[in-house]
Amino acid sequence: PMLLKSFGTRHPDIEIKVLSATTAELRALLPSRKVDLALVSTPNLADVDNVVRTEPLVWVGSKPTLEAHDFGDTVPLALPASNAMDHRAACEAMARAGLRYKISYASNSLAGLIGLARSGLAICVMTQEAVPPDLHILNAPLPHLPHLGMLIAFADGDPSPATSAFADHIRAVLPTL
Repeated sequence: PMLLKSFGTRHPDIEIKVLSATTAELRALLPSRKVDLALVSTPNLADVDNVVRTEPLVWVGSKPTLEAHDFGDTVPLALPASNAMDHRAACEAMARAGLRYKISYASNSLAGLIGLARSGLAICVMTQEAVPPDLHILNAPLPHLPHLGMLIAFADGDPSPATSAFADHIRAVLPTL
């Protein structure tokens, strides 16, 4: 919200429409110019010239430890769609660690994932900055999760002056939020 508000204050004549979707879905909209730019995630942090911000992914639950959740030998997970990077990262990390898990809930909504974590019925994965203060970041025995980079992807062709101005604003403001 702060990013949009500060841009709107500086450029009140530019209309911005926001679409929330997975990186795969947003990237699919770029070639047809259904969106002018997209803020997308990337696991490739080596591309530092294009990465605007990095954030660690973390395990999140309603109690301070995994053991306190008393799930037994199979950890129920609440994750976004299977084509989302955080979904893949969570499943790959659990498999590498040899931990049993099941995907009990799916939601592409951050609010939905937060609600599921608050219910205590599952553990979810989100970026560290998105964790509300009433939830807990869980560590061992859960495996380490990667960092995700956020970058700006443009529609095919030259961006309009308004699109360029918004991209410049994102580059300047997002790292400070």
